[in-house]
Amino acid sequence: MVRAGGISRSGGAAGEGPKRLYLAGDSALELIRYLRVWDSRMPEDERLLKNGKTVRRKMLRDAISSVAALRELDDTAQRWLEHVSRPIHAFVGERSLNTTTNQLVTHVLSGKVQAGMFLDLGHGVCVSTPQFVFMQLADKERLVETLLLGMELCGHYSRWVEPVRGKRDPRAGELEENRSCTFKLPTAMQARNLRAFLGRMKGRHGVVAAKAAARWVVNESASPMETATYLLLCLPYRQGGYGLSRPVLNPKLVVSNPDGTHTRYPDLYWAKRAIDVEYNSDSAHSGDWARYRDSVREVQLVVANVTVMPLTRKQLRKVDLFDAFARGLAKLLGERLRPRDKRWAKARAKLRMSLLAVDTPDPGTERRKAKSADNEIAELYGMDLSDADEADEDAGQ
Repeated sequence: MVRAGGISRSGGAAGEGPKRLYLAGDSALELIRYLRVWDSRMPEDERLLKNGKTVRRKMLRDAISSVAALRELDDTAQRWLEHVSRPIHAFVGERSLNTTTNQLVTHVLSGKVQAGMFLDLGHGVCVSTPQFVFMQLADKERLVETLLLGMELCGHYSRWVEPVRGKRDPRAGELEENRSCTFKLPTAMQARNLRAFLGRMKGRHGVVAAKAAARWVVNESASPMETATYLLLCLPYRQGGYGLSRPVLNPKLVVSNPDGTHTRYPDLYWAKRAIDVEYNSDSAHSGDWARYRDSVREVQLVVANVTVMPLTRKQLRKVDLFDAFARGLAKLLGERLRPRDKRWAKARAKLRMSLLAVDTPDPGTERRKAKSADNEIAELYGMDLSDADEADEDAGQ
């Protein structure tokens, strides 16, 4: 029996030494999402993602490349892998070790292993770091999806929800109204570190698309709806956003009132004009107590000369209401918006569909919803979007 790096079984032929699973892509992301929730329940010195050791080796010579070796991992590793969909995707160091089964699919990692690519969690499991996962999954044709991933990993929520088995563990976090996330979690990475990592990955597959998206990733988002609000307001015009200057999300703000000082964390805060946009979800801001609490907080900020702009779920989801909100915010910020035109209207409709869809629709539903969004925009602004379609076709020729 070999005992090294937490492995209780050999995982390989005699003399080969312990084998390790190097999780890749979606498989790595699934484990990271689960471990973020698990880590939130643990003391800081026992958090796996924070305290995992950086893998320092030039090549993946010890990579697991067979289902038999995968099954040899110990019980702790198997419990982790219960939260990873099959087939598991993992890296190997040589093309000759490639495997494709319904349990395991391997991919060759070209070039040397660089610092910051993998964390060794022990028990024979190494997971791609959050920044390496971001680079692997980046897609220049799906910028918004890449941005959503980056904002999640730099934020305080995870798209993993503990399965309901009888009474749910209250430590698992608070669920959003669509019950798709767990909240109040430690961040998995920082935007600054993400950009530094990508700067060291020159020539690697996915790095160009990842860099393009990383420019817009910011820290500290508390929920997908805060992320959607930020992206809708601040992405550039060509992407369908309003192109407003970037706020800081959930900064610590100490305000002075006649009754003393109070610490507030405004959702989206523009310090240069002391403007706070507060997203008021249906689940967290309904009921008498929630309304009282929100009122107290707003008064504390207003007394400290902070302008508070509440944004409701309905305002966010209704295109005309959100347009009025964005234009009002731009006026308060002293920022000019470009005139509305057909091309921007189409880009905005697509951006809104990507950000505000509750579930991932099938392609046919996606096309129908996109068409519906186009019609809504056209009706609002009295536009004929067929001209924009023709312009897009002309531009592609």
